[in-house]
Amino acid sequence: MNTIRRYEVWFFLSLLVVANAVFVTLVVSEVLPQSVYGLGRFALLGAVLFGLIFLVRGWAGVKDVLRPMLEWKRSPWLYLFAFGWTLGVCVLVLLGKGFVTGDFLSASEVAAGFKKVAHPQLLMTLLVSSFIGEIVWVSYAVRKLSEQFSVYVSALIVGVAWTLWWLPMSIYNFGIIPELPLFALLFNQMGVAAMCAFVYHHTRSGFLVLVMQIVFNATILVFPVTPTEGGVATYWAFALTYFTAATALFLVFGPRPLGSRRIREEKPGRVSKFRREVA
Repeated sequence: MNTIRRYEVWFFLSLLVVANAVFVTLVVSEVLPQSVYGLGRFALLGAVLFGLIFLVRGWAGVKDVLRPMLEWKRSPWLYLFAFGWTLGVCVLVLLGKGFVTGDFLSASEVAAGFKKVAHPQLLMTLLVSSFIGEIVWVSYAVRKLSEQFSVYVSALIVGVAWTLWWLPMSIYNFGIIPELPLFALLFNQMGVAAMCAFVYHHTRSGFLVLVMQIVFNATILVFPVTPTEGGVATYWAFALTYFTAATALFLVFGPRPLGSRRIREEKPGRVSKFRREVA
């Protein structure tokens, strides 16, 4: 137990990847019914996290992981940023694609995307996955890793673990967007984790990160940036742009230095440069 406490976050990430690989294999092999896959994988995420936290730290640890979700009173400009970030990246990538190929996005494509996302079952999966994902990857993993590494490095580690979590689905080509290039997925997940970590560090609001994740998950379904909808090159462009833009935000607004093991905390009562700019 002392060893688990000492290496808690590493034990958790390893256990999570292995547990998901076993779960997906059982579903693909039809040992478990495929109907449990949709929400079951996220239930497994939550169960592994809260089971381990309760074992190691009891109810106090569970409350600590959930606490950032109660921090929602933030500037409307921050919510506008959370809503608009992924949308802006998608529009930028698709405009660039249009200028290069002459194939611009049509209103009918966007309307079809919104209709797809509005399906009750897909909408429920989107909300649950965003909620559980925020708690697991940000409120817990990024925060815990930030005790040892910089916020940026912590986010990259989470991005790698997140990609490994998706790996069994990619190998079996099951329950995932088809034809996702693995390395593009890696850059995508590192970019997503970096943006989540950036917003959380500057706002301390898990709820705001949740909003951004819901919008991200919906946006990539509405706009044709996935390989099946926009082509592999479009997805590569989106993944690299998202990752590069997230890194640029860290370089401009911090926390810096990006690769330091030492964490530079904001002084009590001090508002970060990012929050000053958007407010």
